Amino acid sequence: YKRFFGPLRELPPAELDRVTHLDPPDQLGLIAQTRADDVIGEARYALSPDRLDCEFALSVAEGWHGKGIGGLLLADLESRASSLGARRLVGDVLRTNEAMQALARKAGFRMADVPRDARLVRIVKDLALAATTLPYDAPTASALANAA
Repeated sequence: YKRFFGPLRELPPAELDRVTHLDPPDQLGLIAQTRADDVIGEARYALSPDRLDCEFALSVAEGWHGKGIGGLLLADLESRASSLGARRLVGDVLRTNEAMQALARKAGFRMADVPRDARLVRIVKDLALAATTLPYDAPTASALANAA
């Protein structure tokens, strides 16, 4: 629901194709999984044609909220987008998705209204600041990765 801003029984064919066929390095998808190969999170980005903005999306399985998975995925996306020369990481979040907004604030994103859609909040991060505001330091990230 939160990922597509509403309930879906299935993805329309064009949307399914878009989310499963990426064009590296300008588009990237990451999967977080347990040692038992259960998928517990996913994140993706797409670099804008002018290569200034990098739009991202992130989701974490219900039972894994609050365990650091979202922060790890977000930090990885930030690092990769920055290495491609993107200046900003941008995402639209449901106004009711307080957990994602809290993660974004912790990671140094600023919030803005989305023109013509009061249901959403746009989160934006200047990637020049990314190295100083990642949600986890290296030892914490390593410990979280090993815990999953």
